[in-house]
Amino acid sequence: MEYFYAYGLLFILPFTIFAFVKSGKRERIKMLISGSGFGLMAVVFDYMYTNYWHPIYLINSFHFEDFLYGLFFGGMLTVIHNIYRKKSVQGKMGFNIKLGIIYWLILLSVFYVTVNILKLNYIYALCLVPLLVGIISYIKVKGNIIDVLVTVVFSLLVTIFFYNAIILIYPNVIDTHFFMNNLIGIKLFNIPIEEIFFPICLGVGATYTYEAVFNLK
Repeated sequence: MEYFYAYGLLFILPFTIFAFVKSGKRERIKMLISGSGFGLMAVVFDYMYTNYWHPIYLINSFHFEDFLYGLFFGGMLTVIHNIYRKKSVQGKMGFNIKLGIIYWLILLSVFYVTVNILKLNYIYALCLVPLLVGIISYIKVKGNIIDVLVTVVFSLLVTIFFYNAIILIYPNVIDTHFFMNNLIGIKLFNIPIEEIFFPICLGVGATYTYEAVFNLK
């Protein structure tokens, strides 16, 4: 079960397929664009920082599992509120350059301060960035708090299911593949509490960021 990460993605895939089937054309494009962005960032960060966990990848030269996780999970989260409220993305798509630059500055500054100055594990920067970006996006598009809560709850429940499904098959997965000494060291629902923080923050970031960056409603 050393390739638990690759096998574990199979537990997320049904949720992604459901979201894709239930979405309209514009939401499917939203899933693909956002999911690809999440996936590429996941790959880059996992090569840069190695003090959080150490899964065994099918291909060491390219962490394809990280990309698929971002594509499946991140992409899915962006459309959950659309499905729940039965509302489609509206507006003519156009990239907001100023906001894009602001978001990149937030990403770079948060990572620099968190990792290099505060000397914290990079997972906390990964939590803080989508949280800040999500709040800004929410304000920009004048969002609905229910949409954010729906996304956050769904994100958290799928994460808890994902890990506990793996734990049933591979009971020692957390202690074997996570650097618990580099983390708070607390487990909740059988997983590191950081894996509770992250899906909550990612849910906030995933709800309206696509609409904000591309000037949509």
